[in-house]
Amino acid sequence: MKMRTLLIVDDERNIRLGVKAMIDRECAGRYETLTAEGGREALAVIRSRRVDVLITDIRMPEMDGFALIREAAEAGYRPAVVILSGYDDFAYAREAIQYGVKEYLLKPIVREELYRALDRVEEALRGAEQTEALRQEAERYRTDMAASVFAYLLVGMAADEAAAMQRAEAAGLTELLEPDYAVGVLKTAGDPLGRAKAEDWLRQRAAEGLRAVWTADRDGLLVFASPDPGLAEALSGKLAESCDPPVYIGLSEREVSAARLAHRYRQAKRALKRSLVMPPVRSAVLAAGPACGAGAASCAADVPQDQVRKLANMLGTGRDPEMIALAGRLFELPDSPDGGVAYIEALSKALNEHVFDQVFRTYGEESVEVLKLYRRVGSLDHYASLADYRRDVEELLLLLSAYIRSLRSAHAEHKEMRAAVAYIRENYWKDLNMAMAANHVSLNYAYFGQLFKEYTGESFVSYLRRVRIEKAKELLVHTDAKVYEIAQRVGFDNVKHFNRVFKEQEGVTALEYRQRHAAVAAPEAGGAERR
Repeated sequence: MKMRTLLIVDDERNIRLGVKAMIDRECAGRYETLTAEGGREALAVIRSRRVDVLITDIRMPEMDGFALIREAAEAGYRPAVVILSGYDDFAYAREAIQYGVKEYLLKPIVREELYRALDRVEEALRGAEQTEALRQEAERYRTDMAASVFAYLLVGMAADEAAAMQRAEAAGLTELLEPDYAVGVLKTAGDPLGRAKAEDWLRQRAAEGLRAVWTADRDGLLVFASPDPGLAEALSGKLAESCDPPVYIGLSEREVSAARLAHRYRQAKRALKRSLVMPPVRSAVLAAGPACGAGAASCAADVPQDQVRKLANMLGTGRDPEMIALAGRLFELPDSPDGGVAYIEALSKALNEHVFDQVFRTYGEESVEVLKLYRRVGSLDHYASLADYRRDVEELLLLLSAYIRSLRSAHAEHKEMRAAVAYIRENYWKDLNMAMAANHVSLNYAYFGQLFKEYTGESFVSYLRRVRIEKAKELLVHTDAKVYEIAQRVGFDNVKHFNRVFKEQEGVTALEYRQRHAAVAAPEAGGAERR
């Protein structure tokens, strides 16, 4: 049984000490018993610490028992109350019921009646605690379900609007967001704990009655929706007090349908991107506004794709200053109604697809530090300003350039390629492909193909075909095996394919090649016999 705090209040010293002695003797270890000689002293105790059970006299100077109960309740404190009274008066009893008093005991206190009353109070407290635990569990379940469906709808997973509304209603989202709502997306780029601080504040407000739902998106940003029109400003102001700047919130237009959460989420994220091109501030709420002039597609067309490709080609060439200067020119923003947001989005997409992703597809993964930077640069949502994004892009370009140079230097002696060539010559007759050879020397598939061609002067398929034909020529001259048998022995599936490849490479068929070499060998053999 958990220990509870019990406060005895009576202006007569002998009574309160007598009651305390009876409780301490009979209920040792069950209560921490405190005493107060009047209502005001008792109220100060209640305000300073948790009190589970209050035993109080009714008639006391300055503040009587009912005034104590009333003021404690108005301040949010509601201990289980046992009244002590020297008056067997129905008016007192009726008032006690009005204030939710659990027990009413007459003076002088009968020990057994006090103990039975405390047992009943304990049973009532345990029942209330169990009920509260179930309520909290149900509330957590409801909140978790709402947050789960909220996250589901944000990414537009529902098949159609009707399906989205059905899920939202089942999870209680429609009720939570009535009559209309806005979606906010929070970015605290200056404080890695910003999202946790925001969630703590939202939980506190929700406990006080705020209607809101929130979750984290795939970029780690806090996304929330609420019908409260002042929530975004209040959250921004609160975080500005406790977070390192900057704090930005992108806020969508208001919406009535829960089925359009994904649309409003995208709108809020787009509004948030304006933080990249605006002057630095401590905190700001960026309301949704018009998109780039004629649309994002026209802004994307402003990105010089040939310059992006040139940037990719310069990696690993030792022309790093020229490469960084080119990158700087790419970050020159065009004049546009949105301040260049759509251009930066398009530039980020082009850099990811044609420069950074291409490096990792070709050369494989680098160190953990480079991978972290690569993932960070992959999303503009990780940045509070364009300057921060540009700095990381330039740093990643330099790291990748050095990485490529190191790889090329490491493979300068072509140890892997010599091993790959030996592997081909030892296994040419098998069902061989480039992936098997790349795995054999532990190189990335695309990079192996590039390095192999540099080393041999031809592609993997062309080189393998040439080795097989060379082996076939030896068998044609030095054995009596049939042509179709030789084709199989050097790795061709069928003789037609073998004959076609053989003629393309040698200019004659396999049979003609054998006949020609047999004719040359015959006179030489005769001359030897005559000698």
